[in-house]
Amino acid sequence: MKDLITIRIYFEYGQKINNQSFWKKIYASDFSTELMKRAKSSNLEQVLHLNVIKGYLDHQKINWGTNEIRHYKHPHLIEITDSEANINQFLEKEKELLEETKVLMVKNEVLIFH
Repeated sequence: MKDLITIRIYFEYGQKINNQSFWKKIYASDFSTELMKRAKSSNLEQVLHLNVIKGYLDHQKINWGTNEIRHYKHPHLIEITDSEANINQFLEKEKELLEETKVLMVKNEVLIFH
């Protein structure tokens, strides 16, 4: 079994994808879908889009989630698990896409079950 690490990519609900043509802006996927598609095409082991119910990013006010309408600054996150080399390669490849996000490595701990 290979050594795995986990990173989390935090972004706002209305996160934009930079440098797209007019038509791509109209018909393209949202940020989380685009990021997940790119991660899948990079053959990363596991990618999860976690929908945050309430929270805040940086120094924002707390954003309370509702099922119908989300505030454009509502926090979301993508969690990626794979080898450190694969994740670093992905981050370097997608540097431009990720420039307005916050990427954090989650401390990995081994849990022993009896």
